[in-house]
Amino acid sequence: MNPRELRRELRQRKKELRRSVELMKRAARERVEQLPSVQREKRRKRIRRAVTIAALLLLAMLVRCECQPPPVPPPEPVVEPAPAEVKPKKPEPPASKPKAFSERMKRQRRGNYQNEAQTSPSWLDDFRIQVAARSPRLAQCFSGTERPGALRWTAAVNAASGSVSDHALEPVGTGGELSGKQRDCVQGVLSSPSYRLKPEQKQDLPGRVSIVIEF
Repeated sequence: MNPRELRRELRQRKKELRRSVELMKRAARERVEQLPSVQREKRRKRIRRAVTIAALLLLAMLVRCECQPPPVPPPEPVVEPAPAEVKPKKPEPPASKPKAFSERMKRQRRGNYQNEAQTSPSWLDDFRIQVAARSPRLAQCFSGTERPGALRWTAAVNAASGSVSDHALEPVGTGGELSGKQRDCVQGVLSSPSYRLKPEQKQDLPGRVSIVIEF
């Protein structure tokens, strides 16, 4: 065998060795992926990714929370009566010029009145964050839903005890009506456990909060 044929034979063997090594690596990867522990880890990653996406969507939804008071309705138009006929008056004699005042009246300063701006309660941000943390449990209430929807949750929040009451759930947009089972599930998740809020001062009555929840 001459040197040229020998080099050709060596190159051919190198190609075959590389091909066999690639096949062995591919087979090893397939065997590793078939292991139960590897499949469980992949399943956990998919679940964590889905929960993270749901939490981000709920946080983005909470930014649009409508906590401002409703707008004031426009005033009703005032109907002015028709002007009455005015009879011409008789000319009066010219009045005498008033006497000049010897002293000027002292000016009085007007009081400065400022309307206090209505501010949101200090515990509202903590309340939103704790509601967002319950997104995995809320998602279980709508398992099997064909298409996504949204609903407005309005409740009375007692910041001192962290309890919520007087629930009101209403669909928003094209979302369908909630079934009795879904309504009970949502109210149970949003009510228990109690929220941990830190009000700056004692409130006489529970404050009502309205939040839009997407599912």
